[in-house]
Amino acid sequence: MSNDSNKGVSRKKEFEERIERLLNEISVCSKAVGAEIGKLTSIKGELSGLVKESTRIKMKLNDEQELSEEEREEISDMVEILEEEFETKLKKTEEVLAGKEKEYLTTLQYLRAEFENYKRRAEKEKQEFADWRIEGFIPDLLLIKDALEVAIGHAKENEQSEGLVRGVEMTVQQINALLKREGVEEIKAEGAQFDPFRHEVLSKEVVKNHPENTVIEVVRKGYLLRGKVIRPAMVKIAIKE
Repeated sequence: MSNDSNKGVSRKKEFEERIERLLNEISVCSKAVGAEIGKLTSIKGELSGLVKESTRIKMKLNDEQELSEEEREEISDMVEILEEEFETKLKKTEEVLAGKEKEYLTTLQYLRAEFENYKRRAEKEKQEFADWRIEGFIPDLLLIKDALEVAIGHAKENEQSEGLVRGVEMTVQQINALLKREGVEEIKAEGAQFDPFRHEVLSKEVVKNHPENTVIEVVRKGYLLRGKVIRPAMVKIAIKE
């Protein structure tokens, strides 16, 4: 399997793991919220029953007819029962909500921080994936640029090719602008100390007026993509006699 295929499979697996992790976190949060909502919904239903019974008694009290002693006793008992029931429901509500404000806030802050981290990771991985895709075609584009620059050099030797030179130079300028926009920059090699990570030695020559292991000529330009070498410069370096 090629490196590109391996990278593609690795990226797919990475996305699957991230999605699975996100789904798990959402599920845990949803269950916690659902459990609390379930408790409060149950209490709300019980309170609604108390409201209905209290309203019924209130309507009976608003009746213009005078209440009998027996009815007054019955209402007194019912009011006491309703008050006790409400006190029970109130305690149950306070138990459910006690300290939950801080707990909920902490949980939400944690989830928000996790989501922000997730977004940052996603953006970083998106950029890395974009760079990986760019790395796939830029070397081919650089070969075209090399050929155009060679063509310019040859055409300049012919006085009748002035128009052609200008046209090709404009094309190269457009390619350079495109490369710069995508974060590609040329490796400055000529006159620099040999760097095995950025330079590829094509030949070594004895040169008296250059320090040893310095680049005396760039045979083919090298390039960086956001600081990463995507094509080393092919160079000639100086050595001692």
